[in-house]
Amino acid sequence: MQLYASNKRKIMISGLLFVGMILSFFDRVAINVGIIPIAEEFHLTTSQTGILISIFFVSYSLMQPLGGWMTDKYGARVMVTVSLFSWSLFTVMTGFAWSFMSLLFIRFLFGLGEGPFYPASMSTIRDNFPEEERGRANSFFLSAQNIGGILGTALAASMVVAFGWRGMFTIAGILGILASFGIWFILKPQGNQKVKKDKPKQKKVALKLLFKIENIWKLITFKFISNIINYGLITWMPIYLVKEKGVDLIAAGGLLAIPYIFGFLMFNVSGWLLDKHMANREKYLAAAGALLSAIFLFLMSNATSIALIITYLTLNSVALSFFGTVLYTIIIKYSPKELTGSASGLVTFAGQIAGAVSPLALGLIISLFNDSYNAAFLFLVILALLGTIVAVSIKNNQAQPAKEYEKTTTIV
Repeated sequence: MQLYASNKRKIMISGLLFVGMILSFFDRVAINVGIIPIAEEFHLTTSQTGILISIFFVSYSLMQPLGGWMTDKYGARVMVTVSLFSWSLFTVMTGFAWSFMSLLFIRFLFGLGEGPFYPASMSTIRDNFPEEERGRANSFFLSAQNIGGILGTALAASMVVAFGWRGMFTIAGILGILASFGIWFILKPQGNQKVKKDKPKQKKVALKLLFKIENIWKLITFKFISNIINYGLITWMPIYLVKEKGVDLIAAGGLLAIPYIFGFLMFNVSGWLLDKHMANREKYLAAAGALLSAIFLFLMSNATSIALIITYLTLNSVALSFFGTVLYTIIIKYSPKELTGSASGLVTFAGQIAGAVSPLALGLIISLFNDSYNAAFLFLVILALLGTIVAVSIKNNQAQPAKEYEKTTTIV
C-alpha cells in the first residue's frame, strides 16, 4: 500500500512547485519585455526578433514527450530538479549573451531545459498526494501560471529599468537555481515514504503503451483546442484593444492583468470542486468550462464598451481555468502511475504546438476577412463548442498499473 507525504511536507512540496511554475512563466514571458532593449543593443530586425521569441516554443514542445518519458524512467524528483536547475542556468546565461546567434542558441537550450518540468511536476503530485487531494494540488500548481504571467510583464519591466535586461535574467536565473536545490532536498523520500533498499531500478517504460490508453487522443484534442483559444487571446487581445478599440497601450496592459488575477483564483476553486464534488465526473466541469467559454467569447465579440469587453474576457478566463485543471487532474488521477509523466508530456506537447499555430491562424483569419476580428472570435467560439463535445465524450475509470493493460485498452 502506498503511503503519501505528511501534511507539512505536502505544503512544502506544493509551495516549491508553485514557485517553480512562477519562475517558469516569468522566465519565458520576461523575454517579451527584455526584447525591447535586446533588439536595440544587437540591432535586430523584426524577423530576428520574432525568431528569438518563438525559438523557445520549438525546443520546449519537442522536449515535452521526451521529458515525460524521462520522468517515468528516472523519477520525478530527478527530473523536476534537473529541469529547474538547467533552465535557470540558461536564464543566467541569457544575461551574458554577446550576439544574436548566441542568444538564439541559449533560448533554444532554455526550452529544452524547461521541457520536463511540467510532466515531472504532475508525477510529483501523484506520488505525494492521495487521489482525493490531487485536484486541489494540481490546480494550485497550475494557478501559478497566472502569477508568473503578471510578474513576467509588470515586475520584469521594473527590473529592466533598475538592473538592465542582463541583470533581470541573471537575478531570475539565480533564484531558480536556489529553488532547484530546495526541491531536491524536499522531495527526498522520508520516513514511511522511503523505498526498500532491495527495490530494483525504475524500469524502462514502453512508449507504445501510451497509445493503448483509450482517452489519450481525446485529451490531446481537448488540450490542443483549449490552447488555440488561450494563446489566440493572449496574442491578439492587446492588438485588438489598442488598434481596434483605441485603448492606450499602458492602460491595455493593466486591463489585461485582470483576467490573470481571476484566473488564478478560479484555478484553485475548480481544484476544490474536483476533489469534493466531481470525482469520476471531472469531464462535466471541462465541458461546462468549454461551453461557457463559447458564450463569453460570443458576447465579447459583440460588446459595445471596453468595460463589457474586459468583463467577458475575465469570465472567459474563469471558464478556461476549468480546462487545464480538469485535463491534468484526469491524467494524474486515472492514468497508470507508470505513465503519468509520459501522458502529461504528450498532452502538453500538443498544447505547445497549438501555442505556435494559434497566433498564425487567427492572423490569417483576420486578414482573409478584411481585418475583421469578429471572424476570429467566431472561429474561437466554434472551437470552444467543439471542445464541449470532446469533453463530454471522455470516459473516466479507476487507475490501473501499466502491467494490467499491456494486452488491453485502458481508460484514462
